[in-house]
Amino acid sequence: MRKIRKQILLGFCIMILPGTVIYAAAGSSEVSLYLNNVLQKQPAILSEGSISLTTEQLSKDLFALFALDESGKTVRIYKPNINMVMLDNNGEIFGKVKSPSRFAFSTLLQVDHLKTEISDIKVVITDPADKTETIDAQQIKNSEENFWFKTNEYTYSFTTKGTYTIQVFFKDVASKKWFPVSEIDIFGI
Repeated sequence: MRKIRKQILLGFCIMILPGTVIYAAAGSSEVSLYLNNVLQKQPAILSEGSISLTTEQLSKDLFALFALDESGKTVRIYKPNINMVMLDNNGEIFGKVKSPSRFAFSTLLQVDHLKTEISDIKVVITDPADKTETIDAQQIKNSEENFWFKTNEYTYSFTTKGTYTIQVFFKDVASKKWFPVSEIDIFGI
């Protein structure tokens, strides 16, 4: 009799299990995620009215650094405030260039609210054809919460009309990974 009860209970549990799994899966769904009106590669997850995003996507899309502790149970997101201006060789601010042209410029960064240590800064330019060149890359000896940074003067050829994107990357001391932390566009006219 006991054996029959166990089999009936086991059969009942097996019949209920698929409904439970389907019910649990129905509680969450993938939703399209747009950032600045651009569809992102990784969807968000909507579950019981809450939206979940991956930290890697947040880091890249929101210009933040993130670190996973050694236990894998804590994620820290650092969002520094970075203001950037482009200076021509006369020290004048610019945001548009005549194409084609070739001239020297530098990038001035004002960084504050940096709550983690960085070891390096890298500044790159990407042309309208998606070709990227490094403007400057330097080690940071004393990573502080607030600092100014000016790249070395760099001579570049703006060969075509379109958008040239300047990006700043920080290398986190803990993870030793590069993270994009700021960008600005220069328009070739």
